[in-house]
Amino acid sequence: MKSRITIGALVAVAIFFVLLYVVFEKVDNRESVKKTESQKLRVGFVLLSDTADNGWNETHYKGIRAACDSLGVQRTLTIDIPEERVPLANAVNAMIGDSLKVIVLTSYNYPILIRDIIESHPDVTFYGINWEFDAPNYKAYFARIYQARYLAGIVAGSMTETNHVGYVAAMKNIQVYRGLNAFILGVQSVNPKAKVFVRWTNSWNEGETETENANKLIDSSGIDVIAFHQDRAFIIEVAEKRGLYCIGNHVENNRFSPRMLTSIAIDWSIIYKDFIQDYIQKKDNENMDYWIGLEKDAVGLAFYSSEVPDSVKALVNAAAEKIKTGHNVFSGRIMDVHGGIRSEEGETIGDEVLHSEMNWLVKGAIEP
Repeated sequence: MKSRITIGALVAVAIFFVLLYVVFEKVDNRESVKKTESQKLRVGFVLLSDTADNGWNETHYKGIRAACDSLGVQRTLTIDIPEERVPLANAVNAMIGDSLKVIVLTSYNYPILIRDIIESHPDVTFYGINWEFDAPNYKAYFARIYQARYLAGIVAGSMTETNHVGYVAAMKNIQVYRGLNAFILGVQSVNPKAKVFVRWTNSWNEGETETENANKLIDSSGIDVIAFHQDRAFIIEVAEKRGLYCIGNHVENNRFSPRMLTSIAIDWSIIYKDFIQDYIQKKDNENMDYWIGLEKDAVGLAFYSSEVPDSVKALVNAAAEKIKTGHNVFSGRIMDVHGGIRSEEGETIGDEVLHSEMNWLVKGAIEP
């Protein structure tokens, strides 16, 4: 009897280890398949200008490199592609001809300019930073950069002595309006008397135009703090020469004077890793769009200069914590420059409007 029990026990143990081996072998095989898929994946990225511009494109490139290296993905970059149909179409068609199945368009107007190419290649997945276009093989992604601009507005509103703040904006599109409005609301949250004077350049990267508009703002509006939404540091250079405080845009470290107070920043690696990993794991249809912000530390302020007092930092930190726990900066009574009510007390402006309908300026903006 004893020997039968012993033999039965041994058989049971043997079966257990066989089953355990099978389970772990399947898991290992799945992990091997994922790793192989990621190593085979080649992702194309189209960028607007130089990857060493100390601004928008450089931060993009660093994020791309970090995400791809982390995931074992090969990257193919095409740079210096303006927001113009012909050069963009040539760049994207070359990537498609090279058998790339994932193409990332890193500038706002890119998807609109080649919508026919996107729609005619359903076997290629495109990602772009624009919610104004839709297709089955296109997914929008972006950082909630307006949250960082709101925080930068708190700094500007706290540091101005004239209550006149300047802002040099690029294109009159929803992305720029959204960020500008958030900045103004940030200024007003700490300084209700402040006004924000705005000039438009209709360019992302035109040094002469940006310099001219910054100087016009300074000469005509009595501003003592200036912010901007462009790719490079031309506005900062004007502020340095004219002795103004400045808020940077995608500047990772302060190579200027302490009058450069801070800069909005995006950690693109968090965003790129998020959606590329979903694509590898075939989860991308579960999350059709990617809009990531302070809740994952994808946006924020890059640094503070010695000119920014601790009391201002405390205001920014308090606002950031509030946003992280779900506060929408576009909340409460918000009026536009024409007196229209866009949000009432107890209301918020939701993502659908922020994506596609915010083509207006909040009260407090002045276009001289």
